[in-house]
Amino acid sequence: MLAMQYSVRLPQDFDTAQIHKHVAARSSLFDGCPGLRHKFYLYDSEEHVYAPFYIWQNAQFAQEFLLDKLFNGVIETFGRPRVRSWQIISFDYGPAHGKTPTFLSSAVDKVPAGRPVGEFMRKEKEHHQEMLETPGLYAHMVLLDPDRWEKGLFSLWHRQQDAVPVKADCVYSYDILKSYEPLQGAA
Repeated sequence: MLAMQYSVRLPQDFDTAQIHKHVAARSSLFDGCPGLRHKFYLYDSEEHVYAPFYIWQNAQFAQEFLLDKLFNGVIETFGRPRVRSWQIISFDYGPAHGKTPTFLSSAVDKVPAGRPVGEFMRKEKEHHQEMLETPGLYAHMVLLDPDRWEKGLFSLWHRQQDAVPVKADCVYSYDILKSYEPLQGAA
């Protein structure tokens, strides 16, 4: 599986009601989107950033989306964003699976240069298994960006107050405006 995200800093005149309207108008377009396992519409109200997060069955489906008219609609509305992608090392649901996720926290950090990547990822997978017992956790994933040699720890929570604080070089938190899982017709 492959995780993918882009972020768009919204114009100041683009208010919260408009982002909700945008999400409502676009969300049905993803029904039956081949290879799309999950899509989370994320919004950081403090930074005024819209940052959808996708989980694809594989890189080929993600590539087809980026070359398709559906992604072209993003470009027409917001300009061409930089798209991040990560290999999914581990992805599992937590105790709150079945409830609606409303909050995502992510932590991105460097993979230490002096340590074998496989060993480092095994430790992260152990931590991942421990996280899966956390009350309020909808899903957790361990990601690897081999271009930047960064790990990502992404946690989806039923409620923001359930979220466990994380420490990393880059920590982001988003409200989940809408989520799709599993998508209708998605292979």
